[in-house]
Amino acid sequence: MLLLLLNVLGFGAMLLSTLFLTKGSKRLNVIGWISLVFNISIFAAPLCIIRRVIKTKSVEFMPLSLSFFLTVNAVMWFFYGLLLNDYYIALPNTLGFLFGIIQMVMYLIYRNAKPDEPMELQELNDDEINNVGKKSTSDPNLVTSGAVTEITIENPHGKEAGHGNHKNIMGSPSNV
Repeated sequence: MLLLLLNVLGFGAMLLSTLFLTKGSKRLNVIGWISLVFNISIFAAPLCIIRRVIKTKSVEFMPLSLSFFLTVNAVMWFFYGLLLNDYYIALPNTLGFLFGIIQMVMYLIYRNAKPDEPMELQELNDDEINNVGKKSTSDPNLVTSGAVTEITIENPHGKEAGHGNHKNIMGSPSNV
């Protein structure tokens, strides 16, 4: 319903504005430019999906039949505008032909491409969830927090600065 209302109001606004604000051949030029803009936007609309095609490496959202028939339509209207010497018809259909070719080339490139597999997050089991924030039974100085706060390695040369046999490589004390 909203789309119908917008179409009626849009067409009515264009009709009334060209009737009352322009005269003679200038009216033809204004309507020609308005039609040219809408025609180009129709051909360019499917190009918005090309970013998604490249990102997902899938042509699932860009049907070949739409691109093909838009291209054929643009060629027919281009020749019609050329025969009439009407550049308001010929020019946007030239761009429509180029946009259609771009879409079909993208389809040919990505039609058999395998989309990147989405990374699956590792799920924690109930024991891991319940043990976050508790002291470890094997090492009383180790508290599990779910995040890496410090990394220690064994020092083969003995004790170092009161830290036992561990060398702190993160710059903070090893006893949390």
